[in-house]
Amino acid sequence: MKSFERVKGDQQGEASTSPYTKEPDMPMPEKQEDEYTSIPADLPYIVDTRPLCQGLPFILTDSAHPRHVMKHGNHFLVLDQSGTIPACNSLGYGYYRYDTRHLSQWEISINDMPLSLLSSNFSKGYAAELLYTNTHTEVVEQQKLTMHRHLLLTDNLWERIVFENYDSKPVEVEVKMVFQSDFADIFEVRGLNRPVRGDRMVPIMDPAAAGLFLAYRGRDGVLLETIVEFMTARPVEISDGTATFKLTLPVRSAQSIELRISSRIAGQNVAAGEKFTSFAAAADAADAEYLRWRHGQSRIATQNEIFDVALELCFRDLFILRQPTPKGMGIAAGIPWYSALFGRDSAIAALQMLPFSIDLAKTTIDVLANYQGVEVNNFTAEKPGRILHELRLGELARIKEIPHSPYYGTVDATQLWLMLIAEYIRWTADMPSLECWWPHIKMALAYMDAEIEQTGYMCYIRESAAGLENQGWKDSHDSMTYSDGGLAKPPIAVCEAQGYLYAAWIASAQMAQLIGHTKEAEQILEKAAQLKERFQNDFWMEKEQYIALALDGDGKQVGAISSNPGHCLWTGILDPDKAELVANRLVAPDLNSGWGIRTLSSGAVAFNPMSYHNGSVWPHDNAIIMDGLRRTGRIEEAKQLMQKMFEVMQQQAEFRLPELFCGFPRTSSTRPVDYPVSCIPQAWAVGTMFQMLKACINFEPDATRKVLRIVNPVLPEWLMDLRVMGLKVGSATIDLALHCDGQSTYCRVLRKQGDIRVIIES
Repeated sequence: MKSFERVKGDQQGEASTSPYTKEPDMPMPEKQEDEYTSIPADLPYIVDTRPLCQGLPFILTDSAHPRHVMKHGNHFLVLDQSGTIPACNSLGYGYYRYDTRHLSQWEISINDMPLSLLSSNFSKGYAAELLYTNTHTEVVEQQKLTMHRHLLLTDNLWERIVFENYDSKPVEVEVKMVFQSDFADIFEVRGLNRPVRGDRMVPIMDPAAAGLFLAYRGRDGVLLETIVEFMTARPVEISDGTATFKLTLPVRSAQSIELRISSRIAGQNVAAGEKFTSFAAAADAADAEYLRWRHGQSRIATQNEIFDVALELCFRDLFILRQPTPKGMGIAAGIPWYSALFGRDSAIAALQMLPFSIDLAKTTIDVLANYQGVEVNNFTAEKPGRILHELRLGELARIKEIPHSPYYGTVDATQLWLMLIAEYIRWTADMPSLECWWPHIKMALAYMDAEIEQTGYMCYIRESAAGLENQGWKDSHDSMTYSDGGLAKPPIAVCEAQGYLYAAWIASAQMAQLIGHTKEAEQILEKAAQLKERFQNDFWMEKEQYIALALDGDGKQVGAISSNPGHCLWTGILDPDKAELVANRLVAPDLNSGWGIRTLSSGAVAFNPMSYHNGSVWPHDNAIIMDGLRRTGRIEEAKQLMQKMFEVMQQQAEFRLPELFCGFPRTSSTRPVDYPVSCIPQAWAVGTMFQMLKACINFEPDATRKVLRIVNPVLPEWLMDLRVMGLKVGSATIDLALHCDGQSTYCRVLRKQGDIRVIIES
């Protein structure tokens, strides 16, 4: 067995390319004295040569399974239905930080027996409560004890466990907590098995600190540690990851155990700045942080109590989905598998949330600009001006076994980022930021010009074997199919990416005008007009009276009937006559499941209602289509689609819309059928109802001229009254009230603060 002494900073026994120790912009605290004075500065570790989980390979079971999730900042927790992390699970349960699983087992027993869960509440997102009772043993009868667990994520993971005895006499119990970690990279958890891993260490304890230490040294030489500190009651024994407590529980007198779980990377505490010494203090600070953030967002109230509760939960989900990166704050795409910065997902989510969350758009624009491509790199698909697809910070990204450091393989994130900037400027008139972003905008425009030089369209082809085969939002390997079900030949020009390009050019021309680049604006508008004409000629399927899913590498139409053309309604790339025909097809029964519009027609050869992209229903896809229907003047169909999404929302736990659900027809089930491994919460699913609500109100902001137009607002009949408070337009703030009497919707200004003119047109 090999022995390691923990080292700090760059003092490692072998050369390392770890960004945690080499690059100044990584999310590590300044090197400083340990904030946790109870934790020893240096510990001897011994390599654990025992095979973890009997040497079983990593595998992610693709089956429906209940789970609970919590998130804060750069770490998240995935628990099973009973609130534990069972050993050797293949369902992804664990405690994760920086794309690494820091706990792969976390189980609690009383007298060597598991507990029975009575209730749980995870609605806060960063905190949870679980209530258990005991099962029968010789020492104590069943349902005589309660164990109330309080979980909290700040920059650390906290737990407070309260035991209470409802027996008629005092009882003595033995409580065991088991902690283990495989320190698996998130890609390993998802089924990527590596020929060689780093060294996992034997769990050790420090009697003086009453702490348990788990560790792993990666292939890059970086030491990762998980530290469990017992803050109040001390265990009588800590052995091989198991902490044992002996408790005497008087009748109706509560006793508690508090613990704090922290992480270290290369000898530095990830949460070194957090100075809380008790669960209560940490919980108070966490609640205060959320309230401060929530106060900066708009407030929405209706007469529909379920809708109001659901929207407030959406705000909570957005709060926890905020994702710190080495170069700024972004939005994580979804928990658990996509708890990382994604360019496409974050740009769409930020667009959905404007104007209800202005700061979310600003930070998203900034972080994507900071990661904008600057060189050509086929492995990571980086190109100058290109906006990233996905950023990962785990071991596999650090040692370049995967290209996600970041990975740039996306055909649409750049256009969506430009659309987001323009929409942000329309609402804020933030000209200093626009001036600051203009060099990045110019790079993005140059990148798009280079991409369309050969074909006239934004196309993609996998740059390296480690990259994505498909690089639109439907990025599964089998999502691009011909009418006969065969896979499309790359390079592929997917239809919605051209719609985004058109909208991005229109948006960029508007921004160029604002800062005085009139000639450049005219040139961009001319390119947009040419694209619109060319697109409608090349993508229009006369027989189907519909837009093709894509063009393949030979310029041939990829003719599957899909939801993608609905995005073209949203972007305005279609003339009114073709937009009407596309709208007709979208609401036809083969695409409309009754719960929402499917990604692929049920009549397509490749249709599968249980697939990821070939027949499932995605809420964000429906939000974009609903917005497009509204812009096309199809108001009734738009309202019906919003109603369907609200009905789906009511069928979900805590009214959370999932990432996606199965595309079975509504007549076959009384509720939408869950997709087995759908992420909840998912950023653009969270933003779905906000985009739909925004489409109903139909804002037309122009903050540079200090004008907000509201054009022909409509509310669905089930949402008769709506108030939007704290709506920011430039430096002004307004409160609005809308009322639907069944036939017409009326809008009025309740309050106006600042220089703004509100024009309501019916």
